[in-house]
Amino acid sequence: MGNEIEMINQFVEQLAMCELLSAHSIIQPSMAFNCLQIENFIKESYFDNNYEAFIKWWDATVVPLVMELQIVVESKPE
Repeated sequence: MGNEIEMINQFVEQLAMCELLSAHSIIQPSMAFNCLQIENFIKESYFDNNYEAFIKWWDATVVPLVMELQIVVESKPE
């Protein structure tokens, strides 16, 4: 189980960046496709297609990182 947690955590930063780019409407179609592939892989492989469990994980893991990244974006001098 430890290796699975490490593997899934490798995707968290990618997913957070995908979410941030999407929120700012600057995600490219090819990257959006890759992001969707990662989401689906995690949902199918680690959550057995249990959407509710996946969303709970997303909210607890990806969303806080997205919020941190948003703070960095907002504090960037123009």
